[in-house]
Amino acid sequence: MNIAVVTGASSGMGREFCRLFDKEGFDEIWGLGLGKESMEALKTELSTKFRYFDMDLTVDENLNKYKKALEEEKPDVKWLVNASGFGKFGRYDEIGVSNSINMIDLNCRALVFMTETTLPYMSEGARITQFASIAAFQPLPYINIYSATKVFILNYSLSLGMELKSKKITVTAVCPYWTKTAFFDRATKIDSKTSSAVVTYYTVMYDPEKVINKAYKDSKKGKSKSVYGFTTKLQATLSKLLPAKLIMNYWLWQQKLRKKYKGK
Repeated sequence: MNIAVVTGASSGMGREFCRLFDKEGFDEIWGLGLGKESMEALKTELSTKFRYFDMDLTVDENLNKYKKALEEEKPDVKWLVNASGFGKFGRYDEIGVSNSINMIDLNCRALVFMTETTLPYMSEGARITQFASIAAFQPLPYINIYSATKVFILNYSLSLGMELKSKKITVTAVCPYWTKTAFFDRATKIDSKTSSAVVTYYTVMYDPEKVINKAYKDSKKGKSKSVYGFTTKLQATLSKLLPAKLIMNYWLWQQKLRKKYKGK
């Protein structure tokens, strides 16, 4: 049985990937994430058999349910997409330890579990697509945990891709810029100590469908990174050329963060 596995399938990037996979001729698509109603709606939309796991991927018991399903079904996983993740905008004490640890658990720990638990069921020609971010290319004050998790995903994916070359399994790290998804609904909800939103200026806001189509094509080509859009590519290049301190200071100036947090 040839299948595709997608985390974060209930919304955003993961949901878009499920729609693309519907045209690939897989026997089944497995979707993981939270949102039973959304998953049910997607199930009726897809012509490919869709099996969903409505669960929180930060809970070990839930991750083991996925592992057990693999052991029982023994599928041939042709494509794994790790699109689950979330971010929080704010100072470390506004975000809080619990949210920060949860972010690390979902963005990094769950991603590694999904990847390395699925790999024994992947063979030559299989693909892994991991969602990093443009935030992986530079440190970002007031989005510090999120950007740090994306650095981990990028470096983990690039290194793993080299390790899997002999097996002819490719790993692509997708590094989008600001994209119109539900990401912001959760990212902006904090116990703010300022009178305004933390991040207020967005250089550009990309269409998720275009980002996904680029990621889809780059993954098929076996590229190690997928970077969509001129602004994204420019920032990725500048981050290699400019000192990290300069980039951070520009970010603080652009978002007026020094002024917002002055005396707080």
